[in-house]
Amino acid sequence: MFCQQCGHEIPAGRTACSACGFAPLTAPPIAPPGPPAADPIDQVVTETKKAAHELVRASALLSKRLVSTAQSAAKAPSASAKKAAKRVAKELDDAAKEIDRILKNL
Repeated sequence: MFCQQCGHEIPAGRTACSACGFAPLTAPPIAPPGPPAADPIDQVVTETKKAAHELVRASALLSKRLVSTAQSAAKAPSASAKKAAKRVAKELDDAAKEIDRILKNL
C-alpha cells in the first residue's frame, strides 16, 4: 500500500506513513456489487452463433443466385451444356435447402 499524502510505500499492518506521518490511512472504498460479469465462454458462443447465422444467410443467398444463373445457362443450345447446367442447378438447390435447414437449427 502507498501513502495517500506523499506516495511512500507503507508496509502491511502499519496505520501511519513513516515518511510523512500521515494518519489514519483509509482503505479504498469498496465498490458495491454490480451485476455478475458475463461468462466469456457464453459471450464467445453468442458471437459465434451470430456469425454462423450471418454466414449461413450469405451462403443461402449466394446459392440461390447460382441456381438462377445455372438455370439460365441450361437454356443454352448445346445438349451437354444443358445437362451440366441442370446438374449444377440441382446440386446448388440441394445445397440451399441444406443451408436453410442448418439455419433453422441454430
